[in-house]
Amino acid sequence: MITRKSTPKLSFLSCIPLRKDRVLSTDSKFIYYICARNQRYDMAGKLYNDPEIGQVMLVKSGRGRRISIRVHPVKGVTVSIPYYLGYEDGMRFFMQKRGWVVDTVLRQRARLDQAERAGTAVGLLCSGSVVRTLLSEIVFVRDESVQPGGMAAPERKAAVRVKTVSVEDVSRTGRLYLCLGCPVSSKSVIYPGTMPPEGSAALSSLLSGVLVSILRDEARSLLPQKLSFLAGRYGFVYNNMAVKHNMTNWGSCSSRGNINLNLNLVRLPEPVCDYVILHELCHLRHPDHGPGFHTLLEKLCEDNMKRLSFLAESMQQAPESGVQAEKDYIRSLISKMRRSRAKFPVHHVLEQEVRKYRLV
Repeated sequence: MITRKSTPKLSFLSCIPLRKDRVLSTDSKFIYYICARNQRYDMAGKLYNDPEIGQVMLVKSGRGRRISIRVHPVKGVTVSIPYYLGYEDGMRFFMQKRGWVVDTVLRQRARLDQAERAGTAVGLLCSGSVVRTLLSEIVFVRDESVQPGGMAAPERKAAVRVKTVSVEDVSRTGRLYLCLGCPVSSKSVIYPGTMPPEGSAALSSLLSGVLVSILRDEARSLLPQKLSFLAGRYGFVYNNMAVKHNMTNWGSCSSRGNINLNLNLVRLPEPVCDYVILHELCHLRHPDHGPGFHTLLEKLCEDNMKRLSFLAESMQQAPESGVQAEKDYIRSLISKMRRSRAKFPVHHVLEQEVRKYRLV
């Protein structure tokens, strides 16, 4: 017997495409079993090439209950369709919302182009794309010698190679200041010609995965040292530290004294990267964002800026062009802090710098 509580579940399942050898039963346990199997069922997506938008990916979702559209500046447009609906339903919904999607894509492209020119965002990755971090310069190169037919799986990550060349031995030069214009190493991400075409969202999505892996390795190498140094310098004691790939925040501090730092921090200039770390360290003493927190953060950031300014002005061993650009950047920050009318000018200026950057 079907109870009143079971009615919505039966109505929900009435659209589920069951296998021919299955018979829909009124037994509640059997219904739950069928639902669980279908939610784990994963179907391959389909591509639609829109003349204005480009590639639109239609994918089946095992957990979604309604059709949704996601517009990402790098990964492109994705239409998520519940598993019990067809691709034609998703396509029909996309066409109904196409005007909104086009407007959103154009706005995102304009903002992304501006951020790319400023070096604060990573756009569509393709051959020739360059991403700079505090440790390296990452260049993406397509290997045209490997053409379709030469590989069984053109999208296998194993086909991508990362070649690393040392640019500067900081243990020998003694440089203590890291900057985006003076890489310690150069990394070439070499991918085969069998990968998706240049300029496509599919290629950029695959290369983004490789980029995230590189950023994670660099973050695990650099951020624990930075956190330990700043905590020791200013008298903080934290419990554990972890590198995360979050899309909503740059860092967090738990009530247990655990600090999480985003792997994208290695893409920030050193004063801005340090600001985020100091921000989380201050939460060890002030869990909120009250006056005590801002006063402490302002004091620490001001002292750290003096330290970084001295180190930047002392740089001589690194390439001259990168050195001068970094000195100018530090001077511009200090000038903004002096002109700022904010109650906490150092904290305010550095916070504005963080907001310029887009997470990968």
